[in-house]
Amino acid sequence: MDPPQEVKLNLASELYGQSLHLSKPGNDDQAPEDLDEYFYGDPDDQEPSDARLLDREWECRQKKYNESGYRDGIIAGKEAASQEGYNIGYKESVLDGYKFGIVRGVSSALAFLPDDLREKLSDEQETRDKFQELHNSVYALSTKDAMKLFYETLTSNQGEEKSGEEEPRSGSDLGSYVTELSSLLVKSPKIEVKLDK
Repeated sequence: MDPPQEVKLNLASELYGQSLHLSKPGNDDQAPEDLDEYFYGDPDDQEPSDARLLDREWECRQKKYNESGYRDGIIAGKEAASQEGYNIGYKESVLDGYKFGIVRGVSSALAFLPDDLREKLSDEQETRDKFQELHNSVYALSTKDAMKLFYETLTSNQGEEKSGEEEPRSGSDLGSYVTELSSLLVKSPKIEVKLDK
């Protein structure tokens, strides 16, 4: 037994309501060619215009160059900070290092001279012995140890300056070698060395 015609129509209208409405004669609100035009969306959205492409490309490039500029700025900042630190360290250490190098050079030159030449440069045996002791103590100190000694002295001087103690020690403990050489040079006027800058 088939359902009545009215039930069929109700069922069909519920399931296929939209398509049944369009298939009835007289519902030609739009021509079929107009329907095809909007099938994929608004016609303005279909054709990518040159301005739209340029805008997209501009946004991509702007994002890319902003990111690379940010990275370049960070790298340049790091380099500038490390260069500034190097410059400060150089200013603080170059004079003491230079003077310590002079002490090493003078003491080793005197240590390797023959005894008769050393006697001509310095009349007193005690002074010659002190030059030899200075040479031994300077060469017992490796370059790495000298750098550590300088650093420790520098940081302790900075701590004394911050804490408000009286005058910090001038120079470094490497300066004690320079002072010793200066006192020995006073006793040996034939040896001419300029320790000042």
